[in-house]
Amino acid sequence: MSHCFNPNCTRPHNSSDAQFCQNCGSVLVLKPQDETTLSSRYRGIQLIGEGGFGRTFLAVDESQVSQPRCAIKQFFPQGMNGKKAAELFQQEAKQLKYLGEHPQIPQWLGDLEQDGYQYLLQEFIEGKNLAQELFENGAYSEEKIRQLLKDLLPILEFIHSHKIIHRDIKPENIIRRRLTSETNGNLVLVDFGAAKLITGGIRPKTGTMIGSAAYTAPEQLMGKAVFASDIYSLGVSCIHLLTDISPFDLFDSQEGNWVWRDYLKNPVSDELGHILDKMLQGATSRRYHSAAAVLQYLNPRPTYIDAFPGLKIPDEMASNILETADENLTYGRRYSEPQPRTRSEYRTQYQGKIVQAKLQEVLNYYQVQVQVSSVKKNQLTVVINRPQNTVVHYADLAKIIGYQLTQLQLKNIRQVKLLGRLNKNNIPEWKKLLILNRKTQLKNQFIKLKTHPRYLQFSQVTSQKFWLDKIHQKEFWIDVLMGSMITFIFSVNVIIFTPLMAFVIAFGFLKVKGIVSQSGQIAINNLFGTIATLFIVFGLLDLKIGSQGLFGIILAGLCVAMPMFYSKGNY
Repeated sequence: MSHCFNPNCTRPHNSSDAQFCQNCGSVLVLKPQDETTLSSRYRGIQLIGEGGFGRTFLAVDESQVSQPRCAIKQFFPQGMNGKKAAELFQQEAKQLKYLGEHPQIPQWLGDLEQDGYQYLLQEFIEGKNLAQELFENGAYSEEKIRQLLKDLLPILEFIHSHKIIHRDIKPENIIRRRLTSETNGNLVLVDFGAAKLITGGIRPKTGTMIGSAAYTAPEQLMGKAVFASDIYSLGVSCIHLLTDISPFDLFDSQEGNWVWRDYLKNPVSDELGHILDKMLQGATSRRYHSAAAVLQYLNPRPTYIDAFPGLKIPDEMASNILETADENLTYGRRYSEPQPRTRSEYRTQYQGKIVQAKLQEVLNYYQVQVQVSSVKKNQLTVVINRPQNTVVHYADLAKIIGYQLTQLQLKNIRQVKLLGRLNKNNIPEWKKLLILNRKTQLKNQFIKLKTHPRYLQFSQVTSQKFWLDKIHQKEFWIDVLMGSMITFIFSVNVIIFTPLMAFVIAFGFLKVKGIVSQSGQIAINNLFGTIATLFIVFGLLDLKIGSQGLFGIILAGLCVAMPMFYSKGNY
């Protein structure tokens, strides 16, 4: 069948091989002006759209054997003078030439003029627009709205980067590509007839009010469209799809605010509600200024936290785990029940239970229940279930959970997925991802070092309390005298100083001290007196040359091993 392009034709349907309309006599095949061949070119077969700027036809290209389909937009804006209409036509043609390179914008095929009308030729998008989807399938769910935003916002970001405002975003102008082996069923933004190129400065200039009134931003109604105007129109499209209610009925004109939540067919999370509310702000200063800004809130960057290089389990808990593992492994082998194959696998599987018990203990105050999955692919999933009447600030709980996981120092965990749910609903009302990056790994190694017993013991040396306690202990003064004696022996050349000899004596001193402290009590007073006496004697004699060599080594060893002679234990 051929469809007549004459908008005044009362009987536009003709046979598929006709060259002229049998009713009005108009030419049924469109040809570019530079066409030199006698073969046919573009034949309209069906009217698929009609609006204030003209009509859109489904057509075939008869110059090719396969006769591929295309879309032809006949341009004749109503209530607009010829000069302005021609200007808009040329503007859209120029924009489509390079915007059509985007995979989610129809490809530009050309333009022509015939019988006083202008035509734009574009790729035909197989599929249904979102208004048709809404009519057939009913109101959208939150998941579908989120996916719609993720599909559409990058397109807006692309066209805005080319200084173009679409100005007519609505469900009818968003088509879902039919899913085939060659396409992925994504969304395509069509109809750039109302699009405007921004030139000069960023301050909007008053122009013609263009767009569909139900979806048009307040500043656009006054002829001052900005990039954020498209954000507003997309937000209105979203609440229309969520409610299946006309946007005019979703706005309370008396109160001056949107009441779309009162008409929801499916519940939405507070997070998505906040995003849509900000997209719908009347004042551009309170609205998202760009598509990228909306995407940032829709896909928030992961929060990096100090977290988990290795699991610390108390010794008694570790032994219980391994004993239970041995019992279960034996039981599993005996009765062929699915069990972890090794003690290590059992320990890894048990991490989730340990974390859940710890987090539940901490979060009991907030009247929530915590559920933690076992570790899978280096990810731990923590679900926070809240009762109906309990108010939860998930951001605060995320900080608490991050801190507790840092203290536990889980092994082989690279990210933690946090989910907030109401009454264990399958659809979470809040999500957050905690990721361990390289910088955090290094930071955690430092945290691990700071919590090491040796480090904690060493760090006390810098505190005033440590030294105040030490000066009241006789053992401390014995160590001071012993160190002074060893220094004296080296300083007067009783033993010729070498790094190796210094290491041997220092190691011997520490070893003997360790043995004595573990084996029995020391006669502190006698030991203290003996060391002080020897120190004075060596100082008075000032032995230098006669005591060198073997005698000096024996003397140093005697000083080092002296505490053992005053121990009350048996060796």
